[in-house]
Order: sequence, then C-alpha cells, then structure tokens
Amino acid sequence: MIWLHKRVPMDEVRSITLLFRDQAASFDPEGRMLLVSVAGAEPEIGLWLCLPELDLLPPYYGFSLCSRADLPRAPALVAGCPEHFARLFQDR
Repeated sequence: MIWLHKRVPMDEVRSITLLFRDQAASFDPEGRMLLVSVAGAEPEIGLWLCLPELDLLPPYYGFSLCSRADLPRAPALVAGCPEHFARLFQDR
C-alpha cells in the first residue's frame, strides 16, 4: 500500500472524498484504501490517502508520497473501511 499526504483547503475535501469513493468502489474490493484527516490551522486540513498502487495517484494532484512513520497519531476516517482503519490506527 502507498501512503500520500497533502494539506488542502476545507472546501476541497468534498471533491477529494467523492473521487476517493469512486476509485475505492471500482478498484478496491478488499476495502484497503483509506482517506484520513487531521484538522489543522483553519482554513486547511491534512489529508492522507492509502492507495494500492501508484496508477491511482494522477487524479490526486499535489499529493506527496509519505511513509507509515509519517502518518498522524490520531486521524479521523473520512472514507474507507472502518475495520481496516481501526486495525491500522488502534495501536498507535
């Protein structure tokens, strides 16, 4: 799995979430893709994407690769499988 990060204005979160949900429905039958957030200084928010392959990255303009070590300690699930999210972040 590939992790990516970007700080975005709050008004962009909805369009990114819709794109993510469409991709997850089409390319992620296992439910491993995640979109998580951490509130930051207004008017921006930190978003992290978990994608199964780099081929899905192009529509997410401006997102940068990051490691699992760079993931936030207490993110909120925006979209994706709640069980997979809990497995990844419950012990952090």
